[in-house]
Amino acid sequence: MAVINFDERYKAALVQGFEKASETDSLFAHDLDMEFSGVKTVHVKSLVTEALQDYNRALNVGEGSRYGTTKEVGNEEQTFTMTQDKSLSLSVDKGNNKEVMDKHKVGAIMAAERDEHIIPYMDTYRLKAWAEKAGMVYTVSAAPTADTIIEQIVKARNAQRNKGVKDNPTLLIPYEYLDALMLAKQWINLDSLAGKTLPKGTVGQISGMNVKPISNDRMPAGVFFMIIHPKAVISPVKIKDFKGHVDPPGLSGDLIEFRMIFDAFVLGKKADGVLIACLAASKAAAPTIAASGAVTTKESGATTYFTIDGSDPRYSATAAVYASGSGAKAGDTVKAYSVIAGKYASDVVSAVVTG
Repeated sequence: MAVINFDERYKAALVQGFEKASETDSLFAHDLDMEFSGVKTVHVKSLVTEALQDYNRALNVGEGSRYGTTKEVGNEEQTFTMTQDKSLSLSVDKGNNKEVMDKHKVGAIMAAERDEHIIPYMDTYRLKAWAEKAGMVYTVSAAPTADTIIEQIVKARNAQRNKGVKDNPTLLIPYEYLDALMLAKQWINLDSLAGKTLPKGTVGQISGMNVKPISNDRMPAGVFFMIIHPKAVISPVKIKDFKGHVDPPGLSGDLIEFRMIFDAFVLGKKADGVLIACLAASKAAAPTIAASGAVTTKESGATTYFTIDGSDPRYSATAAVYASGSGAKAGDTVKAYSVIAGKYASDVVSAVVTG
């Protein structure tokens, strides 16, 4: 039995097809500082910044720096473990008594699998994963209509801008609500597109954002629209195996084997770059924190996560499930949020322990 390991050209052609057909592949920066260790672990580094200090003109030579305490610029590292390990095993009838595997036929088969199964699955998974870890869960009072959708989008974007998310994120809207957007009275006057070239797959601009339609069945349940900044999310992908077997035992023909490992994550330091819009009923109730540091979960069946080091419990490696006490001391900053099946995460609440 001959085994053919398809070289990098075939893998590259497969990946390039993702870029052309995927609804999500253009939403994140592929050149972020990612480092793989092992098969399924990926590390992402981001700069740790420091607050401004007061320039102290009163200090004399030998008494210290007038510029303040020198702090070394460092990196903060988030470590993720990819959970999606998917594979294909496909047999191809030999036909015409061919003794050599037809690589062109293999390419056509894998392209069809990519477009009909792999890409829809990846798009749906990515959007769901990003929505579940969104830094901002923005609630609206009702589903969008032609009369309300522009106001909802503009207010959501401005709330995101207020969190420091600038530049030009992408507005994702399911086809279910695209009609309402494009029929809204304000749509035609929002942005002048004269002389502009829109990125592929987008249909216009609103409030500085390119508008990208998303298939209804790929949009997360209960989400009316999403706003995603490309530096807020990642989706590492590894094609682990792509090989063929000629006349394997029990088969007169060719066997194609394919294995791909991937996942999708929100970067903690950039989390506000991911916003989802939903009804208030689709968002978990936020917990409360007492002066003692005790945390109270407000919704039956919810699980509350917390930290006592001031880090965001949604993305921190030190986050723990709250049971009966936080262990926080006076002066510690307790942060907490709640999750419950069928709803998106609550807001993060924060309090400094005083008693």
